[in-house]
Amino acid sequence: MAPEQTTTAAARRPTERAASRPRKTASGGVNVTTVVGLLGALLLLGFVAIHEGDIFNYLNLVGFIIVFGGVCVGALIAFQGREIMAALRAFGAIFSRDAGIRTEIAELVEVARQLSGRNIHQAEERIARITSPFLKLGLQLVIDGTPVDDLMHIMNWRIRKMAEIESAQARFFRTLATLAPGFGLLGTLAGMVAMLRELGNGDIERVGSGMAVAMLATLYGVVLSNLIFKPIAIKIEQRTQRRVAMLNILLEGILLVSLGRSAGVVSDAMEAFLNETRDEISDV
Repeated sequence: MAPEQTTTAAARRPTERAASRPRKTASGGVNVTTVVGLLGALLLLGFVAIHEGDIFNYLNLVGFIIVFGGVCVGALIAFQGREIMAALRAFGAIFSRDAGIRTEIAELVEVARQLSGRNIHQAEERIARITSPFLKLGLQLVIDGTPVDDLMHIMNWRIRKMAEIESAQARFFRTLATLAPGFGLLGTLAGMVAMLRELGNGDIERVGSGMAVAMLATLYGVVLSNLIFKPIAIKIEQRTQRRVAMLNILLEGILLVSLGRSAGVVSDAMEAFLNETRDEISDV
């Protein structure tokens, strides 16, 4: 087996083992924007309902079952169970802020310091205590003397794999956002059929009930799509972009360590990467 194939296979095995156990997401506290956004959505809906009349006029069990039940059934048909569970875990993660990578950078700089002092054994012990699987693998490859090209190939594969997994989670909610208005339309058609059937009988109460299902089903579909599912998908996509950016910063640090740069150089480079981006065209 070629050296690149061997190292790639070694990189994949930890990934497969990690996928078989629950993943723990580092949290930097509650994501305030998510909580405020959801509360704002509830207040907006409550304001509309109260302003236009009795809030109970906007509650219809049949319409809600048609829309929400249809979305759930569509998700079960379209996705596998593990994909649904992964998407639900991602939904829980949007309520937490990413902890950042300050801790990982400190560990990276410490390993660079030990390697600069030729303390290989201490560096290996430090690497063994690192909690970030990405950073641990990268530094272990450095200790093993992996060529830079092979190291880049393996670590970029890990980044792409994470991005693909999290993109699938966002795609789950975008699919639900597409399904919800369709089932709202289904509820509308079902309500209109019931309404038209009762027109000949002259039963105004049943006609009104059918009209309520028709109108509220559409409302539920639009609300679920635009206030729930689409914002969740966007939030997950933004979270993935931040995580990919942080992994790329760590990868740059790993490459600096592999090239034998000192701890001071690694620390300064990491601090520069962490600084907020600025306009590279003008100072205005």
